[in-house]
Order: sequence, then structure tokens, then C-alpha cells
Amino acid sequence: MPAAKKVRKVAKLDDGIGGGGSRYDAVFIDVDRTLLWVGLDVEGYVEDLASYSRNGGLTVEKARGPMWESLRRHIKENIEYRTHEGLADFKRRNAERTAGELGIEAPAEVLTEVADRRISFNPYPESVAVLRRLKALGLKLYVVSNWDILLAEVLGALGWMQYFDGIVASALLGVEKPDPRIFDEALRISGVRRERVIHVGNDPVADIQGAAVAGIDTVLVDREGDIEAPEGTFVIPDLTGLLEIVRG
Repeated sequence: MPAAKKVRKVAKLDDGIGGGGSRYDAVFIDVDRTLLWVGLDVEGYVEDLASYSRNGGLTVEKARGPMWESLRRHIKENIEYRTHEGLADFKRRNAERTAGELGIEAPAEVLTEVADRRISFNPYPESVAVLRRLKALGLKLYVVSNWDILLAEVLGALGWMQYFDGIVASALLGVEKPDPRIFDEALRISGVRRERVIHVGNDPVADIQGAAVAGIDTVLVDREGDIEAPEGTFVIPDLTGLLEIVRG
């Protein structure tokens, strides 16, 4: 691995791609808090389900904590559900648990539909432009993410599948970052040598330590400027700096 270089400045995105070769042949990239952030519409959830509240006291303040805890539960446990049927059952039980904590009595299908509809996937402002330019450089792009089996559907709804040559989702593989086996699987399907790959993510353990153990260069996306990741090859404040890195 080359000596670590810290890139704190934001690279400028010019109108052209420029000439010359690239330092890498493939980019592995995380999703949550790297390409996008996940939001919860608590107000909408309360509006949808207020009429089902047993005591009529459902408020945004009461709902916020249980809703975010439900999302954290999904993130932690979804790897256990590797079929659509199993995941649907888990999501139903999770929605019912949250509703029970809030005193909501509604049909399971209503609870599940509302919970799904009130989650949003919000791209960071630079994400699409960077993906487009990476593809124009001729790089292979692979998602390597701790996500449930529906990741391809999320990316498809965003119109992003055109940018990716493959997806490695933890729930489909059965292992999560930082386990190096998830990076080994991405290497296998990409057919690219590990020294010609760089992994991009926001988590100093799952992304940076995990990829480093797998022998892959890394880019930490540190949007708040407060993450310590000494194993990182590069550090950037947002994805715009990635173009400078891959161009070498």
C-alpha cells in the first residue's frame, strides 16, 4: 500500500474529464452516508397513523425516538433475512413493534406500508456528478454496502443502476463490513487486482479498517471533519475530491 496521503481540500469539477490514465481500475463505494443519507418523515408518519392511536395522543415528539430505533433495528438485524419473504416478515414485525410502543392499533399491512413510505433516500449534492465522471473515466464501479437484500431496488429508484457494474450487499452475501470476505467477493466479481482498486466510505471501521485488512486502498469521506482513521489512504470532505485521487 502506498504511503498515506491526506486530501482535505475539495477537488474542482471541471467540464471535461481530462486525458491520461487512472491510478485505479475500479472503485468500490459504500452507500449510506457516502452516496446518500437516510431520512425519516416523522411528521408524515404521525399524520398517517394518528387516527389509529388508542388514546389520540400520538405526536411527533413521541414518535421520533421509536421511529429511529426501528430504523437502527432494521440496520442491525436485516442481514439475518436473505429472502424477500423473510425480510417482509421482519419488516412487518418491526413496524408492529414500533406501533405498539406508540399505542397505535392498525392492520399490519397499513403499518408496514406507512413505515416504508416514510423512509427517504437522499443523495448528497455531488453524488450523481461524481458517479457520472467516474464512469466517463472508464472506471468500473461496484457498490459494497452493509444493506438489506433490496439495495438494488433503492439504487434503481434513484436511477443509479446505470453507473454500477455490480452490487455486493451484506444481506445477500451473509457477511458485513468490516469482514474482509465482503471485499474479497467484490474483487472476485470485478476481476480487478486488489492493488488497482480503491474503496470509498464513511465508516472508519467498516469501510476503512475492513478494506485495509483486505489489502485495498481507501478513501474516508469525512463530511464533518471529525473522524480519526489512521489506516485511511486518503481523506476527503465530500465525493468531489475522489476524482483527483483516481486520476493520480
